[in-house]
Amino acid sequence: MLHNASAKTRLQQNCANRVSIQSLVDQAPNDELCQQKGFFAQYYLKLRAAGGASCEADIAKLSACGTDDERVAYVDQLAWVRAGDAELQVQREFNGKNATAAAELKERATTAFKQKKWLEAMLLYSRCYVTLPHDKISERAVALANRSATLYHMQKHSECLVDIRRALELEYPKELVYKLYERQARCYMALKDYPRTISAFKKCITASDESTLPADRRSKLHLEAMTMIKMLEKDPRTAKQAAKQQKLKQANAATSTQEQAQTLPHEKEFVSPLVRIDQNAQEGRFARAAADVQVGQELLVERPYVAVLLEKYAQTHCEYCFVRTVVPVACPGCSDVIYCSEQCQQKAAAKYHRFECGLLPVIWRSGASINNHMALRIIASKPLDYFLQLRSSLDEQLSLEQLLSLPKDDFRRVAHLERHQKERPASNFFQYVLMARFLTRCLQAAGYFGGEPQSEQVDAIGGLLLRCLQFIQFNTHEVAELHKYGAEGREKSIFIGGAIYPTLALFNHSCDPGVVRYFRGNTIHINSVRPVEAGLPINENYGPIYTQDKREDRQARLKELYWFECNCDACLENWPLFDQLPRDIIRFRCEAPNNCAAIIEVPPTCNDFMIKCVTCGELTNILKGLKVMQDTEMMTRTAKRLYDTGDYAKALNKFVDLLRIMYEVLAPPFPDFCECQQHLKDCFLNLGNVYNLN
Repeated sequence: MLHNASAKTRLQQNCANRVSIQSLVDQAPNDELCQQKGFFAQYYLKLRAAGGASCEADIAKLSACGTDDERVAYVDQLAWVRAGDAELQVQREFNGKNATAAAELKERATTAFKQKKWLEAMLLYSRCYVTLPHDKISERAVALANRSATLYHMQKHSECLVDIRRALELEYPKELVYKLYERQARCYMALKDYPRTISAFKKCITASDESTLPADRRSKLHLEAMTMIKMLEKDPRTAKQAAKQQKLKQANAATSTQEQAQTLPHEKEFVSPLVRIDQNAQEGRFARAAADVQVGQELLVERPYVAVLLEKYAQTHCEYCFVRTVVPVACPGCSDVIYCSEQCQQKAAAKYHRFECGLLPVIWRSGASINNHMALRIIASKPLDYFLQLRSSLDEQLSLEQLLSLPKDDFRRVAHLERHQKERPASNFFQYVLMARFLTRCLQAAGYFGGEPQSEQVDAIGGLLLRCLQFIQFNTHEVAELHKYGAEGREKSIFIGGAIYPTLALFNHSCDPGVVRYFRGNTIHINSVRPVEAGLPINENYGPIYTQDKREDRQARLKELYWFECNCDACLENWPLFDQLPRDIIRFRCEAPNNCAAIIEVPPTCNDFMIKCVTCGELTNILKGLKVMQDTEMMTRTAKRLYDTGDYAKALNKFVDLLRIMYEVLAPPFPDFCECQQHLKDCFLNLGNVYNLN
């Protein structure tokens, strides 16, 4: 049997959901904004007061508007709304770049370095580098060179090489360049890359001629470098490595220098042939098993259409791919975000950050949620002309096959997601329109509309922002990172951002989901955690789960957040909470040849091996099931030992085997099944974003 206490803790903690935090405009009640922080909430309160006696009647007339363009145009012409526009003046802010503040950080870093506090020094040099204005080229080079020194002392040789390369590209002072080449050589030596060690030592010798070193120290440096060069040239491994590197170079392949920042490997997007997207009147669009799905199978790997990092993690994670990084690349224009590599910084700049740069302080200060921020980023990621050309065809009815065949970056892939516009009350539309108007002003301030914005273009984007805000509300997923508290033996999934995954958004909800999701950066992986028969739905979970939440609470939450009533088995049969699952009853599957789907409940004290099914009247031999229960105890101990030693891949395989065996004879809800399933989920989570807090 599995250890109940630890499994229960994880059942309560490791639940990464669709985004359930409420934005400024994510709920219907009129007074929702009154409870929010940020200047947008204050703007809303003042606006409502300015509306006076006609406010409610004016808002109610939104119900007569048939399109998002009409809704934006209607609110825009309300005199009391236009009078409040002065409250929404937006200007880009670049206050974070400050040479004086950077100099202070450098001084603190140097003090820590002298005290051999390597980690503290490295973090301070990083902050110094991010804070430096882009035109302070020599200062940036020095900050990177100094950071490379701390990384060398921390034995982070690959990261050290990256910073050395960056410092050299920024024209590090010539009289000090020899230091970088010597450090570079010693890093390559530690990494056992002998040809590049020799090359770096040779560069060190050449560079030392331009140094201000006294003659005796220069001679000593030359001697040490030449000694290392001669020793390595005699090493047979050097010639073999050099030949291999030359062969790769001739083949025009990227040689494995350690001078490029380590980014996440490119993962090919993948939809398993086991998954079929279907559609009907009752369930809408949903995922169905095209063939029998077994436990542990990978069903989906998907990159986000749009993803936004929480402000809280803007200085610890790459803004583009969400990887945690302590050796950041700075944005040239602002100090609000960091990147894990030059590649991510360049991709973000080309896609959306050229407009968001300088806007982030305003967005964060407004109190707008990541849902609102995602709407802005969707628009900022494509040229204005793209949306203007696409706009007229957005409401064309596309078949499911046509939608699924659209290119990955086609706006229509998300624009056609559920947004419940027919059920949305006028008061809710009013809040959404106000947010769309604010986001439009942000884009104007960033130059998205060019030097002279045309009103019809601004209005068109306002309507599209309103549409985005609606479908984002129901189709966004949390991006999570597993935090491990080693000393306490605890693990917890932490919400670090939000994203839209167009394929995953088509999966329906169950309070007893058939899949687990985990993240590598902001790429999502979906794996099965129980068998799903061909033809049955493959459901994920939007937050409420039967092991933790009572049926009435789950139903109320789903109705409030996603506007539907759940009819999964756990709800229809009112399954008990995990704590209340009976442990004095074993739930066996009827094995009658007539494919009876009934459950046979047997107490552990039962002495009979042949049990009659009350549904079909056939007998089932439960001896096999009882033997399975015994066998799983030993398998569970082995799986848990592997998990506790950090061998998650092997532990995962053991838990997969356990669940397959259990599922053949046992039927959920059953405590051992729930616990084993949670352990399997834990294994998958450990294959994704993990942060060890030791």
